[in-house]
Amino acid sequence: MAVRSVATTQTLDNFRTTFNSLGTDVGDLSSLGTTAKGSIVAAVNEINTSITGTGFTLSDGSTTQSIVTGNTLLVTGTSISATVSATDTLTLAIANDVSENVYFDLLGAQHNADGSNTYTEIEVKRITKTSAHIYHGSGSSLGYTLNGVEAPFIQFEPGNTYRFDQSDSSNSSHPLAFYLDSGKNTQYTTGVTTNGTPGSSGAYTQIVVSTATPQRLYYQCSSHSLMGNLARTSSTSFADTTGSAILTVTGGSITDSSGAISFGNENLTTTGTIEAGNITKGGVALATNAFAIAQAVALG
Repeated sequence: MAVRSVATTQTLDNFRTTFNSLGTDVGDLSSLGTTAKGSIVAAVNEINTSITGTGFTLSDGSTTQSIVTGNTLLVTGTSISATVSATDTLTLAIANDVSENVYFDLLGAQHNADGSNTYTEIEVKRITKTSAHIYHGSGSSLGYTLNGVEAPFIQFEPGNTYRFDQSDSSNSSHPLAFYLDSGKNTQYTTGVTTNGTPGSSGAYTQIVVSTATPQRLYYQCSSHSLMGNLARTSSTSFADTTGSAILTVTGGSITDSSGAISFGNENLTTTGTIEAGNITKGGVALATNAFAIAQAVALG
């Protein structure tokens, strides 16, 4: 069959008239026999069946997968949305905070986990607390986020340095500091340095963690209550939350950093008051009072 060019402005009647007048290869359609008509229909069907879609290819940069015409691309998952627009565009969106129990960029299990070989940097911002905050409904209505996570429980490791970047403007009037308790009764300053003014470029609070760092520290705002959370350290030291002393267990010795009390090699020395009772030697009672140490020590 010869190819015909038909203007889109032509009406159906004009098309029929023009087609019939030019149809020298088949003649007038109304006068065609059954066989000829069948040939035309077959030709049209051949054209229709020879047109195939090209589909598209998905790639992650190394592996590709072809999606052929007629197949379906299904998107499933948590915190993932897929929107198909009228312009045949597929838009995928993943939430900025995909909820997990562990935030790997804050663990610090490696030495300087961000690869700086100097310090692990953590971005601090100030937000209004949501129900995701451990102290939501208590203390200040404001809270910290660390690397976009609202007041997470974090882990420090000895030998690492952690720099809490407070250059974001939201940190203005919210300096981050470390304390032995969430109520901020005793501030911890060993190995802690600050730079600049929170909310300004270059501002940060930094802590150098060692085996003498208490197992529990609280990162909190020095001006407002309960904005942060707990930082746990793998160390041999425990904080005395009633004072500034740190109880350190090393080898066979237990030493109070205040110098008031020391246990070592089964000997006890102290500059404080000791009341002792039920102490025996060779099965003979040497005292009858209850045993107590005047300086209270809380082990975690």
